[in-house]
Amino acid sequence: MIRLPRPALAIFAGLVVVFASACGSSAATPGAGGTSGPAGASSVAPGASSVAPGASQQPGPSFAGDPELAAKFPKQVDGQPVTNVTTARFSDFFSAFDTTPSAAASTKAELDSLRTIFAGIGLNLDAMVFGSATATVSGSSVGIVALRVPGQDANKLVQNYAMIPSALKSGDVLSKETVGGKSVTVVRDVGGTASAWMYANGDILWQVESSNQDEAAAVFTALP
Repeated sequence: MIRLPRPALAIFAGLVVVFASACGSSAATPGAGGTSGPAGASSVAPGASSVAPGASQQPGPSFAGDPELAAKFPKQVDGQPVTNVTTARFSDFFSAFDTTPSAAASTKAELDSLRTIFAGIGLNLDAMVFGSATATVSGSSVGIVALRVPGQDANKLVQNYAMIPSALKSGDVLSKETVGGKSVTVVRDVGGTASAWMYANGDILWQVESSNQDEAAAVFTALP
């Protein structure tokens, strides 16, 4: 599930999986406390290089991860290992893809706007942690995204989803459905096609971005 970075608000609105490929190798180069590989395990042996001899690699962004969130990702989905588990402080992730002063200024303005919105519903944006991983369902890659709001109820994010700028396209509706044995909130367009499936449990909001209900069900079945 390879996706290029989108503007910060759009990344948040869809909770899009971009860690694995965003800047070339962010999932392969987590910072201290970061995680990657199956269920939080490193995919590269300690001291070993993931770059072929003689090849060059541009450094990707490095994040200080959240081991508690990383540990919540399932080890397997649909009988296949979950890979590329990566976590980062939400604001650090937003800022990691700024390549120019103007981009940095734009990101700061967007973060300030989100900070105000979340403060209004009792959430601290600066404490939020973003995570992502990749599952394989019936041979297809499926992105799993998580947003942790330490010590708070992640249902606040679902209840106030529509107030987040760019979260919904014109005609999109939210509906409650049971998928994979979980009560989830689904984003559907005017034609009824799903674009995202959200499940809040404790202080973590999980999201699967897929139009395929079977893929979403496989992921939610594996979640706590």
